[in-house]
Amino acid sequence: MKRINFTFKAIIVSVMYWLMDSSFHRFIYGEDDFEFIPSEVDELWMRTVIIVLLVCFGIYADHHTKSMLKKEKEKRIVFNATVSSTQHILNNLLNQMVYFKMKAEKSNLFDNETIELYEQSMKEGKELVEKLSSVKELTEEKIKKSVYPE
Repeated sequence: MKRINFTFKAIIVSVMYWLMDSSFHRFIYGEDDFEFIPSEVDELWMRTVIIVLLVCFGIYADHHTKSMLKKEKEKRIVFNATVSSTQHILNNLLNQMVYFKMKAEKSNLFDNETIELYEQSMKEGKELVEKLSSVKELTEEKIKKSVYPE
């Protein structure tokens, strides 16, 4: 999500509203002169309340967006740290498994089919961690889809 300045947009909409309301009073309601700042207190009060509400909503939306972006960034940092740690653990495990495979091949205790299954298991584990680390959108569904077969 990109940062959008809702406060600025709310101010622009507020100014447009103020100008439109002034124009309506002049051209639609047939008032004699164009009043940018209304002389009637009731009209001034109503416009001011609407403007304040619009700007406050823009400020709230900016604050909420900033909070969401911060949480998303924190999630990404935790996810990356978890995947990095998982890769480190898996690499250590795979290195130990390679050593085990070398010993198994030297001792001729396992047939070629078993060694092939063993290699396939190591390859699959490595591929799954690579898929997991390539997840861009951090949702439970996307993370699960990256490692569980369809």
